[in-house]
Amino acid sequence: MEIMVDLSGGRVWLEGWEDFGGLALSARTERPGEVDDRALEALSATIEDSGAGWMEAEGYALVTPDALRSLAEVAADEDGLTLGPDWEDGFASMLEFAAESGWVNSDGAVRAHVEWRDA
Repeated sequence: MEIMVDLSGGRVWLEGWEDFGGLALSARTERPGEVDDRALEALSATIEDSGAGWMEAEGYALVTPDALRSLAEVAADEDGLTLGPDWEDGFASMLEFAAESGWVNSDGAVRAHVEWRDA
């Protein structure tokens, strides 16, 4: 799963909603090679405003399972599909693996690394 964040438009969406092999957050910016405090603040504000999660001090994003499920529902709907029992099983397994790996905080939010990409 890849959470896409367009910093110029404030849009957050999910790609690869059916892929449980990893979780990343891709921030799209005009200058990906020049990530500074302003870009980090914009990313933090965008994911918080969308309800998807928040940023950790270490530069990782924390995303709630409810937000991931909601983003996946929208993405599946755009593909003309719905989330079914197989999706829920895969999602539960992904969250379990993340917890066993130490990537889930005490509130249940999942840590995602941030990748900076060209808008």
